[in-house]
Amino acid sequence: MEDIRRLLRQPATTATDKQKYTFRFKPRALCPVCYNLDPYQAPPNVSWDKKSWAQIEYIIPEKTPASEIEVYSPEKLREAAKKGCLYCTIVAATLAAVHPGWETKETFPFIFLAAGAPAIVRLNFGKTAIWAMTREQASGFLGLDIPEGPDMEFVVAAGEGETPKRPIEVEIYRPIIPDDQLTIVDIALTPLVENLGFAEEISPHSGDQQCFNFIKQNIATCIKHHQCGIGGALPLLPDRILWIESNGMARIKLLEPKNIRAPYIALSYCWGPLSPNTYLTNSRTLNARKAGIEFSDLPRLFQDVIQTARALEIEYVWIDRLCIIQGDNKDFKLQAHKMDGIYGNATLTIAAASAINENDPILSPRDKEFKSYDMSVDSGGIGSVKLRCRRLSPALRTEDSGGDYGRMSTRAWIWQERLLAARTVFFTPTALKFECHVHSIWEGFNKDRAGHSWSSQIDNMTHDSWTRLVEEFTSRNITRPSDRLVAMNAVMMRVSESTGWSPFWGLWTDSFIEDLCWASKSGGKGENHTCRMNPGHYAPTWSWASVDGPVQYSIPIKELDENNPNIGDLECQSLDKASGLIKVSGHVIFAKLHVTVKPNESHENDSTEHQKFLYEYKVKGQNQEDEDGFPVTPDVPLKPWSGNIMGKSLSTAIRVPYGEKPPEQSWTADCLCVLVAKKKMQCDVLVLGLSMKVDFVWERIGRASRIIPATFSSTKRIPIEIL
Repeated sequence: MEDIRRLLRQPATTATDKQKYTFRFKPRALCPVCYNLDPYQAPPNVSWDKKSWAQIEYIIPEKTPASEIEVYSPEKLREAAKKGCLYCTIVAATLAAVHPGWETKETFPFIFLAAGAPAIVRLNFGKTAIWAMTREQASGFLGLDIPEGPDMEFVVAAGEGETPKRPIEVEIYRPIIPDDQLTIVDIALTPLVENLGFAEEISPHSGDQQCFNFIKQNIATCIKHHQCGIGGALPLLPDRILWIESNGMARIKLLEPKNIRAPYIALSYCWGPLSPNTYLTNSRTLNARKAGIEFSDLPRLFQDVIQTARALEIEYVWIDRLCIIQGDNKDFKLQAHKMDGIYGNATLTIAAASAINENDPILSPRDKEFKSYDMSVDSGGIGSVKLRCRRLSPALRTEDSGGDYGRMSTRAWIWQERLLAARTVFFTPTALKFECHVHSIWEGFNKDRAGHSWSSQIDNMTHDSWTRLVEEFTSRNITRPSDRLVAMNAVMMRVSESTGWSPFWGLWTDSFIEDLCWASKSGGKGENHTCRMNPGHYAPTWSWASVDGPVQYSIPIKELDENNPNIGDLECQSLDKASGLIKVSGHVIFAKLHVTVKPNESHENDSTEHQKFLYEYKVKGQNQEDEDGFPVTPDVPLKPWSGNIMGKSLSTAIRVPYGEKPPEQSWTADCLCVLVAKKKMQCDVLVLGLSMKVDFVWERIGRASRIIPATFSSTKRIPIEIL
């Protein structure tokens, strides 16, 4: 046996050596816990849209074997490892490396497998319980007409404490071993882990040459094969841009080029608070910036961007704080209108995801929690299986919705910049990520493991994908609410070029009725006020831009909608772009809006107004027998209003004006419910109140989606004007 071990330790330096020996392994019994980390033998798992987790994460062939193994009892994993399962041993050792003591806490791991990719282990914190439901119960609970089929089991996971701890995700991969370092045992043991994919090592510092090579290679590949943006043509430089001399750190100038074409870099970052010492360009400093800029005077982030540009051999950099005249509203509007071209034509956009503001570096050491570990696992005394593991840089199931990049992922302007950019490299605390309009790829990923491009959806827009973009955009923060439509405008211009759609106050005239069906994002029972009024009038009440906060649309589920289609009912008669007044025709009911206000006993010591009271909004038609009424999602906090209109005394519900507190007592007021669209079991309904600005014109105050279609069965279609 020692002779065999000595033989296996010898280097395998030639093809002859690699083919000289034949190794046969007795097939291992299939482990019922980890399925030997083999996606070909593990049970497949698919989502509602019939995609595996791997298809959602990566660009892979449709029939690539993939599985999501749910190990709700970690004791089973540990027992299987003790009994000799090599693969459960690998998983347990991996978790011990990145989170020592995991087995002593309440945890439950998931294992994600896909052919050709590293195995990913997610360590969840908390308890689990299984909840069985019949088809009828599930239909009632979810409010959906679920097709005939077997009963369902829901696994409920409860996190630890009031704030559940985020899962830890680890990838187990085969390292790429250079040929001159291979031993015969490495080849001999390959069949044991042949279903695990390879990965490359991540540089410990984002300023290493390896990182710049990663960026250069991906830019070159995109320009040659993808032709995103303007492809290989040299872009026209923006109205103002920084020129940096490639051979000298001191020479930086703000130029105003005319019809000059050259590669340039654009920066996407989070602004810090302004102060008298903030380094920027305004009417007072404009001429000084043109004369010259000292490298040492720049904030650290800007310095790192310039160093990166020099490493990439690019001599022009666009930074909004330096290239737009700050405080000049005329120049801001002019440049904001050109954002499509500024980011779309840039050779590369740098997204400073590891920087909170302009004073933070992006060329810095990587987060040590994401370092890699050796996972050499002994195989029966013959030798060790060489594996490595590390925390996963991108969290699973976040990349398809834009990813999670800290504060950068919370800003509305950056959302716009990323969609418009032809190519973006994200400097995150753990690794670089390159994204163009064809694919995305993380540093450390094997070149064959590319992910989908989030920004590419702007090139293949559908109504459903647009509503998802609106949800993402409105969930992000913006310093000035008046900029909300301005930031959206450049994106809508790009979409309009490819689709021919006509923008209208943040909606599209081509899908206007569907676009009306937004609602303020629900914060849970009693926390309805997730949106608030803007300080000024920035959009008509029927537009999501009339409120400040996150909105949501109904999520279409193809399999369910085929049996339960959403049928539009509201008819659009005219749209006045200047005033925002729309004329529609629809089935309506005059109703009472009942608002119950109760003290929030769990937040007695909290001074925040929306947590101090619980609000329940319900609407009940005049001819309805249902005593409870139907729930309403208000656009913003509402209040009752009474007044004389054309000599008549009327009461109605209106939005609480900006800066005013919501009512602290229960109340009731008149409203109008107009049917927009309907399914078998429920309708989309707009709830309207009379306008205080224009007589007998209505304003939107909320949306209801659980009113049964029979409510409108005996009503007539009437014309309505909404401001």
